[in-house]
Amino acid sequence: MPAFIKLCLFACRPGTIVLLFFFLAGCAATSERQPPPCAQPPAAPAQNVSTPKQLAAENRKSGLQQGIPRMVTTAPTCGECQSTDQERQRGGCFNLRPGRAVPSTKIVKGKNGKKRTVAGPRTSRCQPQSLIYARCRTRIDTCRLGDTSPVQWFVCARKNGATTSRPQAGSVIILAANKGHCMPTGHPAYVEEVCANKDGTWTLRLSHTNYDRRCHLDRDAKVIFCLKTMQARFITGPWSAWGNDLKVLGFIVG
Repeated sequence: MPAFIKLCLFACRPGTIVLLFFFLAGCAATSERQPPPCAQPPAAPAQNVSTPKQLAAENRKSGLQQGIPRMVTTAPTCGECQSTDQERQRGGCFNLRPGRAVPSTKIVKGKNGKKRTVAGPRTSRCQPQSLIYARCRTRIDTCRLGDTSPVQWFVCARKNGATTSRPQAGSVIILAANKGHCMPTGHPAYVEEVCANKDGTWTLRLSHTNYDRRCHLDRDAKVIFCLKTMQARFITGPWSAWGNDLKVLGFIVG
């Protein structure tokens, strides 16, 4: 019997037709249920991204393995969120201590052109400052250069390979210096949570202090971060009224 006739007889069997129908229907249903792919953000510069091995080494140096939540070493996939397990611990880093009057002296120039020293009180800085709060939350104690500014901290951490351009839960976001918004030395904030969006951006949940120069604490401010432009936009919290297109230097990870 020719092979063509055998194939036709096999295909005409009732059971074969039913199985073929369900197979095709099942494949079609599976393909329709697949979610749309996410937009892929551009790759971060290689010199600014720490590998998982580097992050693990830095975490060991910082003592993060001793009961302190470790930082996430990979970015979340589309529609997913990554957060730190510090809900019960984060309150311990904030104990507001307003500035107080302390003795001080300053040199002033009189009408006759002569300089003289004048004694008088001045108000000390409130605590915790934004950088001190960020260090306390992360336990990162590296790159202490005296009265280090956030920008100086980031530059030093980048030289040590401890920065990344991609947001990570448990890291510190460093905003660039911005004189127009009274941030001449930049500003740090602790990243509580990172959520990947379908358009390639991230929604961050941040906590930071001294945002109003009074060392008050702003918890769980939501921020949209764009890797392509390295900019952040506050959508909740006190900065939402003006915090648009803020330049981001990157994230300190340990």
